[in-house]
Amino acid sequence: MTPVKDRLVHMLGLSGQKVSYEQARALLEHPDPAVRLELASRDDLEPEILYFLARDPDVTVRRAIAVNAVAPAKASLVLARDQNGDVRCDLASRVGRLVPGLTKNQQAKAWRTIHQVLTLLARDQLPRVRRALAEALKALPDVPHDIVLELAMDIEATVAAPVLEFSPVLTDEDLQAVIEASPMTAQLAAISRRINVGEEVSNAIVGTGNVEAITGLLKNSSAQIREETLDAIIDAAPRQNTWHEPLAHRLNLTARAALRIAEFVADSLIEKLAARRDIDVETASALRKMVREKLSRDEGKSGLAPDEPEDALNAEALKLAGQQLEALVRAGKLTQAFVLRIAGEGGTPLVVVGLARLASLPVGAVVEVVRAKSAKGMLAVAWAAEFSAADAAQMQLKVARVTPDDVINPRAGGNFDSTQAELEWQIDMFKDLAKSTTL
Repeated sequence: MTPVKDRLVHMLGLSGQKVSYEQARALLEHPDPAVRLELASRDDLEPEILYFLARDPDVTVRRAIAVNAVAPAKASLVLARDQNGDVRCDLASRVGRLVPGLTKNQQAKAWRTIHQVLTLLARDQLPRVRRALAEALKALPDVPHDIVLELAMDIEATVAAPVLEFSPVLTDEDLQAVIEASPMTAQLAAISRRINVGEEVSNAIVGTGNVEAITGLLKNSSAQIREETLDAIIDAAPRQNTWHEPLAHRLNLTARAALRIAEFVADSLIEKLAARRDIDVETASALRKMVREKLSRDEGKSGLAPDEPEDALNAEALKLAGQQLEALVRAGKLTQAFVLRIAGEGGTPLVVVGLARLASLPVGAVVEVVRAKSAKGMLAVAWAAEFSAADAAQMQLKVARVTPDDVINPRAGGNFDSTQAELEWQIDMFKDLAKSTTL
């Protein structure tokens, strides 16, 4: 037995022996933190002792109280305001385990304090604390609705996603509010993976035009998607290869939907459609005929050729991006920083419509700049959209795909390396080019 352990056994008693209130009280201000830590880890002390230790100067002692299952609610309230983030993280995980275990009598006495603790943690300045709380509460049915909704609305995707995907507390109305207020990919994708996504929620997700979220929705066999919503997806699906397989495997397809899907998916998927047991004989026969015709016409080739970069700017992709943009505008989240971040993630259609809105330009003009891979054109668009010269250089690389050697970098001091007249001339030229291509 080590000297420290020997000392603790002497002071606190052998394992399994209860420590009296007087003994514990005498050790609260013991100079050795190891003694106070051992005290804080016990589950047989009076609540007053644990409450006192929640204010201990040693962080390891406070962390022990944070994870102590028998720590009183008032101690948790103290720890929720602790200056140390690790303490608050530990508390968030433990409070999540505490909530479903409260009896009705305990709830009546402690619920107000527990609610205060949850509120403080849900509004904590550190995302990792809020994330720990979200993970702890995500599957619990008895958590206060306002706490879960606050986490669901969190600007940090890692905080919002767990409750958006799993929490039974959130209603369809809540989910629609989140979709309208925060149409970001991670949040939308989390909602799309929920069990039994309702028809109205599915429709709202499709309305954002977010490709990843719609992919998740199609892969979610429990998601309810009404026929007109599925039709809207099929309208945009030819250029979205990631939708093809989940569409072909979607349950309860109508014959009309199956035939429409077969027009653009690979031969192997048409064969799978034809083999489905829920497809009537006549439709199955038509599908098999389509396979034979495609094989004959394409000499054995199947599927769609890989899209060229410019194919991301087809009319359907821009239409979907426009829908997502409107949701961003309503939420007040269309900013230069947002567009620059999406550009880094490869979201060309959304970047194009976002640039057009910020610069008050026709979408077609920005499309022509991107297709031309024009450094000067993208510089002008970024200038009109009130980006910095440094950000304009990034837009040339990420959106217009200008080679690094051809990028127009800022002048010394950070100004645009072009006159206002030159920038305006570039904008007018691409506006005229867009008009001519639509005639």
